[in-house]
Amino acid sequence: MSETPYALWLRDDAGCAQAIRTGEPVEVELSAYGANDFVLDFLIGSGLWSVLTSTVPDGLKKGNGKPWRALNGVEVLRELARVERISQCGKILRDTRLMILAGFNAEAVHRAHAAGRGVVDPETLANHLGRISPREAWRAFGEHLALMRRKRWIRGSVYAADAHEIVVPYGRTGERLGKVGEKHGYKLVLLLNVTQERERAVGYILAPLHCSERTLLRMILRGLQERFGPVGEWMKILVLDRGYWGAEYLLGLKRRYGIEVVTRAQHEELGIVKDIDGLVSAPETDWQWRQETHSRLGRMAVRCVGLEGMDVYDERRRVIGQLNAVAAEEYDPARRNRMLDEQGRIRPRIHYITTLPTAARPHHTRGYYGQRWGIENQGFRELTQEWALDCLAGRRFNALNSRIAFAPMLYNAERVLRMKHPGTWQEERQRLRQLGERNRLTGPALVAYTGKGRMGFLTAPEYERLIVERERDRLAHTLREGLARGETLERMLQRLEHPTP
Repeated sequence: MSETPYALWLRDDAGCAQAIRTGEPVEVELSAYGANDFVLDFLIGSGLWSVLTSTVPDGLKKGNGKPWRALNGVEVLRELARVERISQCGKILRDTRLMILAGFNAEAVHRAHAAGRGVVDPETLANHLGRISPREAWRAFGEHLALMRRKRWIRGSVYAADAHEIVVPYGRTGERLGKVGEKHGYKLVLLLNVTQERERAVGYILAPLHCSERTLLRMILRGLQERFGPVGEWMKILVLDRGYWGAEYLLGLKRRYGIEVVTRAQHEELGIVKDIDGLVSAPETDWQWRQETHSRLGRMAVRCVGLEGMDVYDERRRVIGQLNAVAAEEYDPARRNRMLDEQGRIRPRIHYITTLPTAARPHHTRGYYGQRWGIENQGFRELTQEWALDCLAGRRFNALNSRIAFAPMLYNAERVLRMKHPGTWQEERQRLRQLGERNRLTGPALVAYTGKGRMGFLTAPEYERLIVERERDRLAHTLREGLARGETLERMLQRLEHPTP
């Protein structure tokens, strides 16, 4: 059966505050959502909330009485709260204010609150995610990207891809579970913009563990091209790690999508690497020097040389095209000795392979690849670790995929919020560190309901101030009224202690 029809509660913070101050009948409840109004206000005001909650459970055969948009809202709140497991989100499901913000019927929320339970149970949320197909999740993600692009929140032309393994150590009965060696699990490929301070997730795909990351990346690019037209018009440079190596593959990305590619040679035994080493060993090699500073290695001097028109071959040793290359060597700042690694060995020469021109400015190619490493902690790792993407939402593949689809959208939203309101965001992060909690939705707050259908949100200090003002006004009124009647002080005190209803 469907729930009771929606009761209209008009949000009126000022009106509810005035009702408390003047002594009108008001019901006040404690909520776990407090000092973070700006997070949800930003999502709602920017249109991101509407997109986030628009994902349709297209696998739902008949209505179960629970509004699917509200269930999407619960999933958004759970992700923001960093509640890693759905089974542990009972605190959110029992929070009156959060459930109303999610979109549930206020009367149903009150009934559940009075009964000491959540308006839905965690299993309902897990089942909801399982009813969202990968096609529908990608559609919603595409709407999210379209909104981000319209608002120019995705800027810059350099992107990077990374593959992440989600290993399942036990309970190996999940749908579409893959196996590589002794490992069971899934492979997640993420595509991010790497513009500094504007890192944005623009693509994702989840697949069984044994799937090729090269194939999965092509699927992401194909999906983006279907949604937004020629990818190469806005994704100018794609930086890939050595796992995507393959000369034919790299040339194919350039030919099909018009994207310039930067990567590193997969290993030292490749023919192109030997060709590079042979060419740069000549005495007349025109090395270019630059000073660099790295977070781990500190200051260093780097010399680079660019080589163009390097023949590349297929498995049958047939020339399939040409790529360009950059060889780089790292020295101490005085340019006397090669840099050493942690084991005291000389750091090897680095071979970058690219479709970009390299002869004039080889350091640019190295710089592009460095941008990829620069977001390891700020992009890929934050998505996979801070958003706990290794934590599975269930055994159904659709549930896993749907849950992962929400994470990059919220990651993008928080990145934009951090960019637009850096002070407020930093203050919030500092507060969370002091609390020792990861939960962005904690902090005491109150939600007030008047008998006139008004709903307002208050902090505890605000509520305390209103109560003090109300009692002060009542005291002043009683004293003035008593003095006008000529009552004794004792009689006025009695009336204060035992007010007439």
